[in-house]
Amino acid sequence: MPVLLGIVFFLIPVLSSSLSNDSSMKYEHTTNRIALLMSQAPKPLLNRAKRFTSAGSVHDLQRFRTTLKITPITFGGDPTGVKDSTQALLACVGHCVNQSILSPNGVFPGTYSFHNGKSVRDMGGCFIDLEGGEYRISSTITIPEYTANMQMGFGSIVAGPSFPTGKFLVVIGKTGSCKVPQGSCNMDINFPSLFFDGGNRGNCLQVNHVMGVTIGPGSYFLNFTGFGVQINNGHEVMMDRCWLGETNFDFDFQARKVAPNATAIEINGNDHYILNTIVFSSKVGLAIHGAADYVTGTHVWFPMNRALAFPDTMAFYITRGGNRFNGCYADGGRVVFEGAALQKNMWTNGFECCAGGGLGNVPHGIILRGSAGGTIGSGLQIFANEFNGGSIWYENMSERDNEKACNLSLNLTGKWCQGLKSQPSAKTSAECKQNCCDNLPTCQGWQFCDKNEKCYASLENNVSCWTGLIDHCETNPTSASGIGWVGGGTGPAKLLIKDVVIHDNSFGGHARGTRATKSSTLEQATSWHFNFCDELIWPQIASVKFSLQASAKQTKFVRAMAGPSDGCNVTILTDEPFSGTVVVDVDSSTYTNVFV
Repeated sequence: MPVLLGIVFFLIPVLSSSLSNDSSMKYEHTTNRIALLMSQAPKPLLNRAKRFTSAGSVHDLQRFRTTLKITPITFGGDPTGVKDSTQALLACVGHCVNQSILSPNGVFPGTYSFHNGKSVRDMGGCFIDLEGGEYRISSTITIPEYTANMQMGFGSIVAGPSFPTGKFLVVIGKTGSCKVPQGSCNMDINFPSLFFDGGNRGNCLQVNHVMGVTIGPGSYFLNFTGFGVQINNGHEVMMDRCWLGETNFDFDFQARKVAPNATAIEINGNDHYILNTIVFSSKVGLAIHGAADYVTGTHVWFPMNRALAFPDTMAFYITRGGNRFNGCYADGGRVVFEGAALQKNMWTNGFECCAGGGLGNVPHGIILRGSAGGTIGSGLQIFANEFNGGSIWYENMSERDNEKACNLSLNLTGKWCQGLKSQPSAKTSAECKQNCCDNLPTCQGWQFCDKNEKCYASLENNVSCWTGLIDHCETNPTSASGIGWVGGGTGPAKLLIKDVVIHDNSFGGHARGTRATKSSTLEQATSWHFNFCDELIWPQIASVKFSLQASAKQTKFVRAMAGPSDGCNVTILTDEPFSGTVVVDVDSSTYTNVFV
């Protein structure tokens, strides 16, 4: 035993000396590498990092390395939200930018392809941890362009009373500045479990020219005045499990006579993802002005705030093609495909319902807005959806010749047309028609209901005149006795509809699509007339298929043909009297070999 102890005691000084020499060598190598990286790193860096260019203790170096997690409290921030913490949050961002001097590469890997003399600082996973605190700010917190690899979350950022109106609480990068491949100058910046409060003064989060940014899960955006989240250009932003509201969900816009103003989510770019997200208050829930974006499980929920009462509100607003919507829910709102969005878009496995108390007669569902004489398709697909009260219809938004449009020859007597706006100033039918003529080309038809009649209009504050764009009308549901509207309008323009599929949807209200089937059973008839105007979105037919099934009384073969379609009407003719059933399938769309 004494021999073993002697060996141990003999080894201790040797090992101690070896470890000391090894530590010195490692420290010297590390400080030299940091000095080299600092000489190569993008400028300017904060003065805080300069102390590592000279000799220091291993303890100082390790302490710097472990500050990849930082809190605003370190820089004097107030987590109770009483005092302004703008400078503390900016200091946190600056601290994270400084972490780039410790990156093994000095810059974010993969940025050398830019060839513009710039590279992206690697912030090393720096985490601004709000630690459940609430931080009031008075100006925008900007994450600089050409930075990557950081996150901010687990707390609240609130606009203070002096925050500039219309500005964003947090901004990544610069709008229109990033001129590199994929238009992405910031990468891997994430916002988990972060609460944004615009304070009814500002917007919440603007994301510019990024790649690989994640918003959420568990983030919440409230009280924004213009935008909850705005995504500009770049690629592959992923927003997951977030909640957004211009107001709280129980705010009733109609009762308070306050029109909604904000857009909860706006995408101005391609290849972005919105997943499992809820919008409960806004003028527009989700606006997509890009292509190849993917939206799934997104619920825009307007029944309680009754935003549907305002004609310009939209749960979903799409203006470009090439996007995919799967399993989305328009709850008390409108889904609008407009212009270029009438091609190469897919809306499937969705659900629609619930106009809200007292708003059951306000049109809601999916609206397709295009131009007179224009083209619908190719590649517009709306299928396998459940409609509970709403429908699908087309609105003509094009300019028309004033004189021709003002003829308003379409007979609307006894009809109710979707999407019209009330005109309380018009007290007679002549004034109502003139109101429409004075507002061309935005008015396509007018309807007037006398105060003694029982029309839909008389249910809404005794407003007698309604005007607007019309393409589909139906029998007035409140006029069983035939008492109803007087009015007129322009007929729908002929459209080129190709490679469009709108079918296999289920409707609790009025069903419409691009395809329809009807049957008729007659005895000894030579013609069968079919009217598909109530079943088709567009009152025109591109193709007809039909079949004859003879009754027991029919013993003779007959020849049959489909006559030329007239709008949304088809007549089947036989060369001799026929007893039996004729089944007719029609389609408003033509199909090419690119759509199978």
